[in-house]
Amino acid sequence: MSLPALLPNGDLPPGVHEATLSEVIERFGTNTPRRQVLASRLQELANLARETRKLQRLFIWGSFVTDKLFPRDLDVFLLMQEGFDREFSALSPPQRYVFGHESARLLFEADIFWATEAIGAAVLASWLNVYQLTRDMEQRGIVEVILDD
Repeated sequence: MSLPALLPNGDLPPGVHEATLSEVIERFGTNTPRRQVLASRLQELANLARETRKLQRLFIWGSFVTDKLFPRDLDVFLLMQEGFDREFSALSPPQRYVFGHESARLLFEADIFWATEAIGAAVLASWLNVYQLTRDMEQRGIVEVILDD
């Protein structure tokens, strides 16, 4: 696996760590029934986002990528191809549900944030820095899912 060992506090070391979705699910989605449910939902939302053919990058952070036995939910950021914001309303309902905050909470138990590549590298880097902070303002690692698995 390409993911590093967790720190004694249960978090990934600071930084953005790359892994395939299979590696993420194997590492964080099998230990408890709760993790299995969230892993299944992660797989489903990732598949729906990929089906748009506009998904460029996918990041996961929060309790799912820790050692917590009962992660609360999924925290996901989807970076979509430029122009997707003008096209997503034409998506089929299952795909569109991934990109709506309320529908994503209800169907996937996920806080899904998304933007297009138009945000630029500097804004993306700023957002990723924020996602690497805990509620106590401690640094932690996040995962970028390698999309070609």
